[in-house]
Amino acid sequence: MDRAGLVGSDGETHQGIFDVTFLSGIPNMAVLAPKNKWELSDMIKFAVAHDGPSAIRYPRGEAYDGLKEFRAPVVYGKSEMLYEESEIALVALGSMVKTAELVRHALHEMGYRCTLVNARFAKPLDEELLLRLEANHRLIATLEENVISGGFGEHVTEFLSSRYSKAHVVNIAIPDEFVEHGNVDILRRVVQIDEVSATERILAEYQRLDR
Repeated sequence: MDRAGLVGSDGETHQGIFDVTFLSGIPNMAVLAPKNKWELSDMIKFAVAHDGPSAIRYPRGEAYDGLKEFRAPVVYGKSEMLYEESEIALVALGSMVKTAELVRHALHEMGYRCTLVNARFAKPLDEELLLRLEANHRLIATLEENVISGGFGEHVTEFLSSRYSKAHVVNIAIPDEFVEHGNVDILRRVVQIDEVSATERILAEYQRLDR
Protein backbone atom coordinates (compact mmCIF):
# COMPACT_ATOMS: atom_id res chain seq x y z
CA MET A 1 0.00 0.00 0.00
CA ASP A 2 1.67 3.19 -1.13
CA ARG A 3 0.83 6.58 0.41
CA ALA A 4 0.52 5.06 3.87
CA GLY A 5 0.32 7.73 6.55
CA LEU A 6 0.14 11.46 5.87
CA VAL A 7 0.58 12.35 2.20
CA GLY A 8 0.34 16.13 2.32
CA SER A 9 -0.66 17.88 -0.87
CA ASP A 10 -2.14 14.79 -2.50
CA GLY A 11 -5.37 15.85 -0.78
CA GLU A 12 -7.44 15.18 2.31
CA THR A 13 -9.06 12.05 0.88
CA HIS A 14 -5.65 10.54 0.07
CA GLN A 15 -4.34 10.49 3.64
CA GLY A 16 -3.43 6.84 4.30
CA ILE A 17 -4.26 6.89 8.00
CA PHE A 18 -6.92 4.17 8.36
CA ASP A 19 -5.38 1.07 6.76
CA VAL A 20 -3.84 -0.44 9.91
CA THR A 21 -7.25 -0.18 11.54
CA PHE A 22 -9.33 -1.89 8.86
CA LEU A 23 -6.74 -4.43 7.75
CA SER A 24 -6.12 -5.60 11.31
CA GLY A 25 -9.72 -6.78 11.46
CA ILE A 26 -9.24 -9.27 8.63
CA PRO A 27 -8.59 -12.84 9.85
CA ASN A 28 -5.11 -14.27 9.11
CA MET A 29 -3.93 -10.99 7.57
CA ALA A 30 -0.30 -10.03 8.19
CA VAL A 31 0.12 -6.24 8.31
CA LEU A 32 3.70 -5.02 7.94
CA ALA A 33 5.42 -1.63 7.79
CA PRO A 34 9.14 -1.16 7.00
CA LYS A 35 11.45 1.26 8.81
CA ASN A 36 13.55 1.99 5.70
CA LYS A 37 14.05 1.11 2.04
CA TRP A 38 16.08 -2.03 2.70
CA GLU A 39 13.44 -3.42 5.01
CA LEU A 40 10.76 -2.69 2.40
CA SER A 41 12.65 -4.94 -0.01
CA ASP A 42 13.00 -7.64 2.64
CA MET A 43 9.31 -7.47 3.52
CA ILE A 44 8.24 -7.85 -0.09
CA LYS A 45 10.38 -10.99 -0.34
CA PHE A 46 8.87 -12.23 2.94
CA ALA A 47 5.32 -11.62 1.69
CA VAL A 48 5.93 -13.52 -1.56
CA ALA A 49 7.14 -16.57 0.40
CA HIS A 50 4.56 -16.28 3.21
CA ASP A 51 1.69 -18.76 3.11
CA GLY A 52 -1.15 -16.30 3.72
CA PRO A 53 -2.33 -12.78 2.89
CA SER A 54 0.06 -9.91 3.62
CA ALA A 55 -0.26 -6.13 3.43
CA ILE A 56 2.83 -3.91 3.40
CA ARG A 57 2.33 -0.19 4.00
CA TYR A 58 4.90 2.37 2.90
CA PRO A 59 4.82 6.18 2.79
CA ARG A 60 4.72 8.57 -0.14
CA GLY A 61 8.00 10.20 -1.15
CA GLU A 62 11.61 9.15 -0.70
CA ALA A 63 12.37 6.03 1.33
CA TYR A 64 14.27 6.48 4.58
CA ASP A 65 17.90 5.35 4.26
CA GLY A 66 18.88 5.44 7.93
CA LEU A 67 19.43 2.49 10.28
CA LYS A 68 21.01 0.53 7.44
CA GLU A 69 23.11 -1.41 9.95
CA PHE A 70 19.96 -3.01 11.41
CA ARG A 71 18.74 -5.67 9.01
CA ALA A 72 17.64 -8.73 10.95
CA PRO A 73 15.73 -11.29 8.85
CA VAL A 74 11.98 -10.70 8.67
CA VAL A 75 10.27 -13.39 10.73
CA TYR A 76 6.49 -13.72 10.91
CA GLY A 77 5.05 -11.75 13.81
CA LYS A 78 8.44 -10.75 15.23
CA SER A 79 9.74 -7.27 15.99
CA GLU A 80 13.32 -6.06 15.65
CA MET A 81 15.16 -4.82 18.74
CA LEU A 82 17.29 -1.80 17.80
CA TYR A 83 18.48 -0.55 21.20
CA GLU A 84 17.69 -2.24 24.51
CA GLU A 85 17.89 -0.35 27.80
CA SER A 86 15.21 0.19 30.47
CA GLU A 87 12.77 2.75 31.98
CA ILE A 88 11.04 3.78 28.74
CA ALA A 89 10.34 1.55 25.72
CA LEU A 90 9.54 3.07 22.32
CA VAL A 91 7.73 0.61 20.05
CA ALA A 92 7.46 2.23 16.63
CA LEU A 93 5.74 1.08 13.45
CA GLY A 94 7.05 1.80 9.96
CA SER A 95 7.82 5.46 9.23
CA MET A 96 7.60 6.29 12.92
CA VAL A 97 10.82 4.39 13.66
CA LYS A 98 12.71 7.39 12.26
CA THR A 99 10.74 9.67 14.59
CA ALA A 100 11.28 7.33 17.54
CA GLU A 101 15.02 7.45 16.87
CA LEU A 102 14.92 11.23 17.39
CA VAL A 103 12.71 10.87 20.46
CA ARG A 104 15.15 8.39 21.98
CA HIS A 105 18.05 10.78 21.39
CA ALA A 106 16.13 13.63 23.05
CA LEU A 107 15.25 11.49 26.07
CA HIS A 108 18.87 10.34 26.34
CA GLU A 109 19.96 13.97 26.46
CA MET A 110 17.67 14.39 29.48
CA GLY A 111 19.19 11.39 31.22
CA TYR A 112 16.53 8.74 30.56
CA ARG A 113 17.32 5.15 29.56
CA CYS A 114 15.29 4.25 26.51
CA THR A 115 14.70 1.09 24.48
CA LEU A 116 13.83 1.35 20.77
CA VAL A 117 11.90 -1.41 19.00
CA ASN A 118 11.01 -1.60 15.32
CA ALA A 119 7.60 -3.27 15.54
CA ARG A 120 7.58 -4.43 11.90
CA PHE A 121 4.17 -6.10 12.28
CA ALA A 122 0.98 -4.28 13.22
CA LYS A 123 -0.60 -7.73 13.07
CA PRO A 124 0.18 -10.19 14.51
CA LEU A 125 1.64 -8.54 17.60
CA ASP A 126 4.97 -9.73 18.94
CA GLU A 127 3.42 -10.75 22.26
CA GLU A 128 6.59 -12.36 23.59
CA LEU A 129 8.58 -9.14 23.17
CA LEU A 130 5.80 -6.99 24.62
CA LEU A 131 5.77 -9.10 27.78
CA ARG A 132 9.55 -8.79 27.97
CA LEU A 133 9.31 -5.01 27.68
CA GLU A 134 6.55 -4.94 30.29
CA ALA A 135 8.80 -6.70 32.78
CA ASN A 136 11.68 -4.22 32.41
CA HIS A 137 10.09 -0.84 31.64
CA ARG A 138 7.79 1.48 33.55
CA LEU A 139 6.42 3.12 30.39
CA ILE A 140 5.77 1.65 26.95
CA ALA A 141 5.08 4.16 24.17
CA THR A 142 3.72 3.06 20.80
CA LEU A 143 4.23 5.30 17.77
CA GLU A 144 2.32 4.96 14.50
CA GLU A 145 1.21 7.08 11.53
CA ASN A 146 -2.38 5.79 11.67
CA VAL A 147 -5.48 6.93 13.54
CA ILE A 148 -5.55 5.85 17.16
CA SER A 149 -8.94 4.14 16.86
CA GLY A 150 -8.34 0.43 16.21
CA GLY A 151 -4.70 1.05 15.43
CA PHE A 152 -1.46 -0.65 16.45
CA GLY A 153 -1.21 1.14 19.77
CA GLU A 154 -4.71 0.24 20.87
CA HIS A 155 -4.03 -3.42 20.14
CA VAL A 156 -0.83 -3.28 22.18
CA THR A 157 -2.69 -1.62 25.06
CA GLU A 158 -5.48 -4.20 24.90
CA PHE A 159 -3.03 -7.11 24.91
CA LEU A 160 -1.05 -5.83 27.89
CA SER A 161 -4.23 -5.00 29.79
CA SER A 162 -5.43 -8.56 29.29
CA ARG A 163 -2.22 -9.74 30.98
CA TYR A 164 -2.77 -7.33 33.93
CA SER A 165 0.42 -5.50 33.02
CA LYS A 166 1.82 -3.02 35.54
CA ALA A 167 3.55 -1.02 32.81
CA HIS A 168 1.86 2.20 31.74
CA VAL A 169 1.16 2.44 27.99
CA VAL A 170 0.86 5.65 25.97
CA ASN A 171 -0.20 5.68 22.31
CA ILE A 172 1.30 8.28 19.97
CA ALA A 173 -1.02 8.25 16.95
CA ILE A 174 -3.19 10.47 14.77
CA PRO A 175 -6.46 11.60 16.42
CA ASP A 176 -9.60 9.83 15.24
CA GLU A 177 -10.49 12.44 12.63
CA PHE A 178 -9.90 13.42 9.01
CA VAL A 179 -6.71 15.39 8.37
CA GLU A 180 -6.61 18.29 5.91
CA HIS A 181 -4.15 18.37 3.00
CA GLY A 182 -0.96 20.35 3.38
CA ASN A 183 2.76 20.11 4.05
CA VAL A 184 3.52 16.78 5.75
CA ASP A 185 5.96 18.23 8.30
CA ILE A 186 3.39 20.80 9.36
CA LEU A 187 0.61 18.21 9.49
CA ARG A 188 2.71 15.97 11.72
CA ARG A 189 3.04 18.84 14.19
CA VAL A 190 -0.68 19.62 13.96
CA VAL A 191 -1.69 16.04 14.82
CA GLN A 192 1.21 15.83 17.31
CA ILE A 193 3.12 12.83 16.01
CA ASP A 194 6.33 14.78 15.28
CA GLU A 195 9.42 14.16 17.42
CA VAL A 196 8.95 17.25 19.62
CA SER A 197 5.30 16.52 20.43
CA ALA A 198 5.99 12.82 20.98
CA THR A 199 8.92 13.55 23.30
CA GLU A 200 6.87 16.00 25.35
CA ARG A 201 3.94 13.59 25.66
CA ILE A 202 6.12 10.62 26.64
CA LEU A 203 8.10 12.68 29.15
CA ALA A 204 4.91 14.04 30.73
CA GLU A 205 3.45 10.54 31.04
CA TYR A 206 6.65 9.18 32.57
CA GLN A 207 6.94 11.98 35.11
CA ARG A 208 3.29 11.48 36.06
CA LEU A 209 4.15 7.95 37.22
CA ASP A 210 6.05 9.36 40.19
CA ARG A 211 3.23 11.60 41.42
